[in-house]
Amino acid sequence: MSSTSVVEIASLIGAGLSGNPSGVVNGVSLDSTRIAEKELFAALPGRSVHGARFVGEAIQRGASAILTDPAGIQLISELDIPRTIAILEVEDPRVCLGDVCKLVYGDPTSNIIVIGVTGTNGKSTTTSMIYQAARAIGMSAGLIGTLATLIDGEEVVSTRTTPEAPDLFRTLARMRTAGVKIITMEVSSIALSEHRVNGLQFDCVAFTNLSHDHLDYHGSMDEYFAAKAQLFTPKFARFALICTDSSWGVELCKKATIPFESVGTLGSPDWKISRGNNTPSSSSWTISGPREEITFDSLALPGKINVLNAAIALSVLDHVGIRGNNVVQAISKATVPGRGELVGKRGDVSFFVDYAHSPESIEEFLTGLKNQFSGRVITVLGAGGDRDTSKRAAMGRVSASLSDIVIVTDDNPRSEDPGEIRKQILEGVAECPGSHVVEIGDRRTAITRAWELADGRDVVAILGKGHERGQEVMGRTIAFSDVDVVSELLGEKG
Repeated sequence: MSSTSVVEIASLIGAGLSGNPSGVVNGVSLDSTRIAEKELFAALPGRSVHGARFVGEAIQRGASAILTDPAGIQLISELDIPRTIAILEVEDPRVCLGDVCKLVYGDPTSNIIVIGVTGTNGKSTTTSMIYQAARAIGMSAGLIGTLATLIDGEEVVSTRTTPEAPDLFRTLARMRTAGVKIITMEVSSIALSEHRVNGLQFDCVAFTNLSHDHLDYHGSMDEYFAAKAQLFTPKFARFALICTDSSWGVELCKKATIPFESVGTLGSPDWKISRGNNTPSSSSWTISGPREEITFDSLALPGKINVLNAAIALSVLDHVGIRGNNVVQAISKATVPGRGELVGKRGDVSFFVDYAHSPESIEEFLTGLKNQFSGRVITVLGAGGDRDTSKRAAMGRVSASLSDIVIVTDDNPRSEDPGEIRKQILEGVAECPGSHVVEIGDRRTAITRAWELADGRDVVAILGKGHERGQEVMGRTIAFSDVDVVSELLGEKG
């Protein structure tokens, strides 16, 4: 990688420059423990501590420049900073960090198709469908999201749905070096609020839906929507596909300031989805778009929400010129870990694991199962601690209304009392007295109890954790997987 002068960086972002004016950097980092020689350390204000507290460690590890704000300048004034270090000061370094990374990493997406997907539910599934379809026709593809970061089949380390700007641009540069031609990534509302994708220009972005979630961070649904809507502006994107099956999608069509096409089952969207044979249980669907009509006989993933995800993926790919029968087949057959995942069957009893953890996503998933299966629905459900508490009763209420048996258990309690979390879910369950309710705190025991209760043509839905491989309890992450527990039961008792 070629080096970038600190003078060029300062000029780009209008920063005050002190220290070594002839300094150069060849990378950017937010983590003082992982910084490499000649990298710029971004010392940002955090929720509990300012990054400037770690400047000394960053310099010891080889940082050649520091980017910070006036508060950070005040903190590092107490240190004996070597004259070889360049110090850049701006009012809000987080806002300009993406542009700095874009410069330092040489605009890594300049000749790559970049697709961004946002929404409360469906981001992981839609991006995975796009990624799998691109690879199915021989394109070298990259994926960045909750499930994994993949470079043409190779998984690389990732920690967040949408990485911080330095990690994101470093990954994009790695994808460019690997010859990737198309990148699809999830873009979270928090990432947009925290400017993590600043500096990126997406060829196409998509909106899946918006429902009750993350209000502990955003405060209200209006603020949550406003964060998402930022993506649908010329600052970030050239074109958009918007699902209009919700009022928020309809509202986004009014707010978007870039060209777009609509997708949905309701009204007269540009990409109209209709059910084959016009029966609730039909798995055949037709998507009539501006440029082509697509029919698929079935989807590997259950539920109407995955039909919408598939339609969004197809329309996005169509917009960037990727279409054809192989694309349709790849999306039809796409499977996504922990997203509507049929882990296995015991006789005619089916066991699904899904990430649904909001009232709306639970409703969508369980409704899909009720339409598909004739037996009872047995749901295992918890809620995450230290997150939006206002949705817990609604999660319980929706689960009870659509299930014959509800087993309330723990999810990731984090620092909260798990019994109190279960109590809040049970308050919602109690509003639907027709459902049989069981409370079992230990998640493994709860899944085993669902296994024991299921018979005939029942379907078991284990919700909330999906693909996750751990359970967060009081600052520790304990190895745990819903999929593994079900697989063990199938192997031992099936």
